[in-house]
Amino acid sequence: MVSVIMVAYNAEKYIAEAIAGVVRQKVRFDVELLVMDDCSTDSTGEIVRRLSQSYPQIRYIHNETNLGSQGNYLKGFRLARGKYMALCDADDYWCSRRKLARQVSYMESHPQCALSFHRVVNYYESTGEKTLSNGQHTSRYTVESLSRSNYITNLSVMYRRALVDLDHLPAWIMQHRSPDYAIHMLYAAKGSIHYFPRPMGVYRKVEGAIWSTAGEYRRLKMSLEMRRSLMEEFSQRPEIVDGLRQASKAIVLSMLRCSSTPDEQTEVESYAREFNIDTSANMGNKHNNTSHHRGILSRAARRISRLIPRPRP
Repeated sequence: MVSVIMVAYNAEKYIAEAIAGVVRQKVRFDVELLVMDDCSTDSTGEIVRRLSQSYPQIRYIHNETNLGSQGNYLKGFRLARGKYMALCDADDYWCSRRKLARQVSYMESHPQCALSFHRVVNYYESTGEKTLSNGQHTSRYTVESLSRSNYITNLSVMYRRALVDLDHLPAWIMQHRSPDYAIHMLYAAKGSIHYFPRPMGVYRKVEGAIWSTAGEYRRLKMSLEMRRSLMEEFSQRPEIVDGLRQASKAIVLSMLRCSSTPDEQTEVESYAREFNIDTSANMGNKHNNTSHHRGILSRAARRISRLIPRPRP
């Protein structure tokens, strides 16, 4: 019924917890867990092989050569056999044992639903701080809303697998370091999106993760380039392109504010011309009093959050 894709690289510190969140699911259907080990040099493989002796639903795939994050994801997608497909990276985990049951139950009774997702706990490992992801007040979303903002955390998503031909994905996906948003969009274009407000997973913010190792400017550029590819992919659907353009303009303005070298500033000016942005009107103070006040409140909340125990699988 469900294939869970778990990409892993040198995850010996976390992977047992990630696997526990999957194998402890309370379900009345079959689940397979594909652990995609991208040539780990630590004991990740040994841990998975040991756990697979107790949990036969684990399929351990060890890549002979390093495929990188996007290649490892895409290989896992092609190997998946389930009616539904869920994601959980090896440094994240699920903290609700009914997560899969809830998502499958909803999607089985709502065939128009192409993907579902839920709220997650963001756990900042270096400080022990915790926050909650987006707290939307509606349960149903569309590809148009997703084009304006990527509000889906990977470890929360479930796809109706057959809606997208995972053996013949657009070639441009391999140009991007992380394919998650592209896959969300391809599925969302096939139906509706359902949101569960219950937090059912923990997204661990660790040093060395893709979005941690890339600098702020580089992260924004990666996000912008993904949206440029998506605009080309959905060129025949103006309502989607319009949302992607709105998001792209906001990203360019953020790039403008954090650019620090002449090359970066020249690059941002080029993007600004592409999206018809007047950069001279957006070079004011980076922070106003309101944002400073909100920053103080956020810091206070995060300090308090350190006292709250971290959810367990």
